Amino acid sequence: MRRREFLRLASLSPLALLALKSGIARGSSGRARRVIVLGIDGMDPGLLRRFVSQGRMPNAARLMQMGGMRPLGTSNPPQSPVAWSSFITGAGPHVHGIYDFIHRDAETMVPFLSTSEVTDSGDSIGIGKWRIPTGGADVRLLRRGRPFWSHITGDGMPASLIKLPVDFPPGSGRARILSGLGTPDLRGSQGSFTFFTDDPRALSDDTGGGIIRAVRDYGDGLYECRLEGPENTMLESGGKMEVPLNVWIDRGSRGVRIDVCGERVVLGEGEWSPWVSLSFDLIPGISSVNGIARFFLKEAGRYLKLYVTPINIDPRSPALPISNPDHLSSDLARAVGPFYTQGFPEDTKALSRGVLSDAEYMQQAEIVLAERMKLYEHSLSNFDDGLFFFYFTSLDLNVHMFYRAIDRESPLHGQVDMGSFGDVVADLYGRIDRAIGMAMEHMDDRTVLLALSDHGFAPFRRSFNLNSWLAAEGYATLGDPYSRDQDMYAAADWSETSAYGLGLNGLYINLRGRERDGVVAPAEKERLMEDIARRLESATDPATGRRVVRRAYITDRVFGPDQPPWAPDMLVGYANGYRASWETTLGAYPEEVITDNLDPWSGTHCTSPAVVPGTLLSSVPIAHDSPALMDMGRSVCSLLGTSTRPAHGRDVFGDDSETRA
Repeated sequence: MRRREFLRLASLSPLALLALKSGIARGSSGRARRVIVLGIDGMDPGLLRRFVSQGRMPNAARLMQMGGMRPLGTSNPPQSPVAWSSFITGAGPHVHGIYDFIHRDAETMVPFLSTSEVTDSGDSIGIGKWRIPTGGADVRLLRRGRPFWSHITGDGMPASLIKLPVDFPPGSGRARILSGLGTPDLRGSQGSFTFFTDDPRALSDDTGGGIIRAVRDYGDGLYECRLEGPENTMLESGGKMEVPLNVWIDRGSRGVRIDVCGERVVLGEGEWSPWVSLSFDLIPGISSVNGIARFFLKEAGRYLKLYVTPINIDPRSPALPISNPDHLSSDLARAVGPFYTQGFPEDTKALSRGVLSDAEYMQQAEIVLAERMKLYEHSLSNFDDGLFFFYFTSLDLNVHMFYRAIDRESPLHGQVDMGSFGDVVADLYGRIDRAIGMAMEHMDDRTVLLALSDHGFAPFRRSFNLNSWLAAEGYATLGDPYSRDQDMYAAADWSETSAYGLGLNGLYINLRGRERDGVVAPAEKERLMEDIARRLESATDPATGRRVVRRAYITDRVFGPDQPPWAPDMLVGYANGYRASWETTLGAYPEEVITDNLDPWSGTHCTSPAVVPGTLLSSVPIAHDSPALMDMGRSVCSLLGTSTRPAHGRDVFGDDSETRA
């Protein structure tokens, strides 16, 4: 060995040498024996570099030294269900069919969840007041395309994907899968809390994401409550199933006793309960549905304030399919205890609506992360060969809520208690760094470690009311201006409306022959979209002078002309600092076009893709300067040396020149 080469190797850390050994092993055998992929939703390359340089992420720094780090191209639009679908299939929305969190049925104008649907066969037998289904319910994954791990399992190698996003319900293939993002709560929503109180100041109808129930003390310290569950599909008259909840309050000790479903829980103010098992009767004494929830006692003084998490599907006896094989979720629950099964475990809506304070929300977020780390450690310790994928939500959801702490231009920055919450984002990155370190401890010379994210982050300072802008620019007409703030286009005069916004990035043409009340002739569609795109891209915020939209993407020019009927006609790529308003997502027309964002949800990634790239950290060198999320499935298959590879994407670790789809 030449002296120069010896000195170069001697200067490398042990982990850097391990990376070289991994490369040698791959060269001699043609493949790695194991690939660990950490899916870290929302890990931003700029924030990562900042915290690495500050010494807060030593494991990420060592991983960068071993192989490298690159910004990772995200999806268009850069929303999590779209991006993770692109990771899974190696292709864009035109292949996997996911364009937003919500789509719409053009014939009815009714929105629907983009990732999965639950339908009832309608076949039943009537017995008295009961309707006994004979055909059952059908739970269907709407994401299309072949998942990359099928090439791995097809070669007889194991694949384990824990908390996998956009895979509810999981397929029936050979991979071991626990579903993550997209998994509903027991009510069928993406997370709906319950809040019991007798404080009249806390009673409000503006409680998206939760239910507020007015209760009263009957004079002996007893509150008789009812906790609402899912729809009773066996009852002829319909209606929600409920369980009785008796809450005994002791104002002297500021505590409560909760009796529910045969369990007794005692809590003091500021305390969280463990998971409590709930049983909702479909037919009393014959059939029931199981769920789990945690209770938080916010106040037990003059008023009762009791928060209940969304009712989660019980992993020990799931009412809906959440794993493959079916027993995987119960096996994991036996090993680590019950855990959040819903796709959005951190209750961001409870914080946005003021039901939980910053401190109370962070207590709940800490429970989620500690639980997720326990599940991760157990799953990682049982991984031997093939592919291991594990998904973390904590960076994404918590940075959404606390970006205001690191963004001095946020309208809410001055209201943040910086002594308590100024380091929330940095601390979260540090916790994820420890997860990276745990994976590194499981590496050998035939293991490759990848840590990747679906997108990065940008500030959400100003809200853009897309439908209000369309009305102001003459593309929409209001038939009932008094209904401007109501959802689902209550104010729209469809006979005089040529375009409308729905979801976080979507814009649709009110096309004749497609939309229920379409007025735009197909021959006029192209010219109209070009006009809207030009004017959107030149729109400026009068308060700041900044452009609101970085780029408006005409969908069929990005993905091709043969788009499904639910696809938006245009994807609005917002500029840094801007995002579609919450009102836009469900078709309202507020008076003002642009307003300050005063919701704690202060960080976003629903912008132009160029604003929020993801991150790729690798223990082996990255051969391409501009890797993209949709390349990663093919790249993982290449690392493992599969006999077949996904049709889409490139191998970013080798010389594969395959064109992305």
